[in-house]
Amino acid sequence: MGNVRCIVQVAPRNLTGVVIAVRPGQTNNVMQILGDIDEQGRFYTYIHPAGKPIQFFNLFGPDVSLPPEECDNVIIQSGGKMWCGYGAFVDRVETLAPHLEDAHFFIGDEQYYIDELRIMDGELHYQCVHEGCWLHIYDFLKKRGYLGVIDPYPFDAENFIDDDPFKEQASE
Repeated sequence: MGNVRCIVQVAPRNLTGVVIAVRPGQTNNVMQILGDIDEQGRFYTYIHPAGKPIQFFNLFGPDVSLPPEECDNVIIQSGGKMWCGYGAFVDRVETLAPHLEDAHFFIGDEQYYIDELRIMDGELHYQCVHEGCWLHIYDFLKKRGYLGVIDPYPFDAENFIDDDPFKEQASE
């Protein structure tokens, strides 16, 4: 699909983008599934080695900067278009799930839906949790009780400047 996606993790950490620990002894399996760097780029999904600071940029949302961890991690960038196809992306996460620790994240597109992806005990549980009209993913998560999620681009109505030059012409 060509829509821009915002991906927000709510467990085991709160951030825009996703960081999931690789289960002990599973790094080679993960690397085989992820493929070469070009393949990883098509899916916005990469392997990150243990012992190095976790730093990556998101195409939508703030960049991620976390201290080193003792295990390898899979990272998923937020934003961008799913050049691999959205169904292929979900299939990829499902294929990775047996090799990853538990994690919980949401994906919202720029048009009309929000999906929930939860990896539990090596299985992916995937469902659409909002469909119909566009709803900002951060607003959706706050309404669902994920208070640790912070919108990096909150709307500030008090300081909003409406500089639409056509507004006055349309009302005349």
